[in-house]
Amino acid sequence: MKITNVCATEDYKLLIDFEEGNQVIFNMQRMVETLPYLRLRNEEVFRAVRFEDKAVYWDPPDEKPEIFPLHITVDTILFTLR
Repeated sequence: MKITNVCATEDYKLLIDFEEGNQVIFNMQRMVETLPYLRLRNEEVFRAVRFEDKAVYWDPPDEKPEIFPLHITVDTILFTLR
């Protein structure tokens, strides 16, 4: 299942489109309160979400990749939505 588009919406939600035409809303409100995702509480950083085939990620230019390697895979997203 490949991601074709991702858009950050209000209240720390991601609108994710998949190649089959499916669309999900992934609510990250609780996640941004946890240690691995605290930097996403900054709305500007959160809205800078990007995607690749099977993951969404954030890559802030002011952070070193080894310090801020934040990827969430399609499998994790779909498992969380169950």
